[in-house]
Amino acid sequence: MLIIFLKFVLAHIIGDFVLQTKTMVTKRKEHVGYLLLHVLIHILVLVVFFIPDLANYGLMIAFIGISHLAIDSLKIWLEAKYPSKPLLFFCVDQLLHLSVLVALVLYNYGMPVLEHELLFSTRNMLYCIALLLVMVVSPIFLRLFFSKWDKENVFKDKRQESLLDAGLIIGIMERLIIVLFIQVGFLSGIGFLLAAKSIFRFGDLTNAKDTKFTEYILVGTLASFTIAIVIGYGLRLALKYT
Repeated sequence: MLIIFLKFVLAHIIGDFVLQTKTMVTKRKEHVGYLLLHVLIHILVLVVFFIPDLANYGLMIAFIGISHLAIDSLKIWLEAKYPSKPLLFFCVDQLLHLSVLVALVLYNYGMPVLEHELLFSTRNMLYCIALLLVMVVSPIFLRLFFSKWDKENVFKDKRQESLLDAGLIIGIMERLIIVLFIQVGFLSGIGFLLAAKSIFRFGDLTNAKDTKFTEYILVGTLASFTIAIVIGYGLRLALKYT
């Protein structure tokens, strides 16, 4: 069952990303022929993948092709109606395609048996706890930590000049990278990450007209890195002694 699902996913990636040109993406919004060509390419890729046993998978391939046409048509309509949300529709589009593949495999092969002990093993729960600490808990902690300074006008003005939630996303990503580096033992990567962030922040620091904003950036960076290092080493030690 797993190999069938992986074939479906690989065929989807090849058809949706590798063999779909920018011209096809643009033109299919205006000419349905390009959309049909895109779906046909998908079907042909699937046929190549399953050609040794095409008689058993022909209906599944046809269903995938029809569903792909319907989902992409819906995406094109939504993009035309709401042109300011391309990322949202891209994610929804891919999620729907993946859901079709999962549903198709489950319908034909049944639900795989998952052992409760394996699903909720100590290692899995430790990984989940670390992930939630990095992505959910630490942003809340940092927001509360900086709440006593956030009311100052200099910081309000700076936040208005930056992208919406960019700092939050950057912080989560850097903490995830640090935790990953610690797990694989690439500790020098943390230094490179800190150096890279310092270089990109150098302009903000040199252009700042007062010391407050410089200190604000430094405290934020060091606090984020400290939290990530604590979580990373906590996870590593917990995994070592379980």
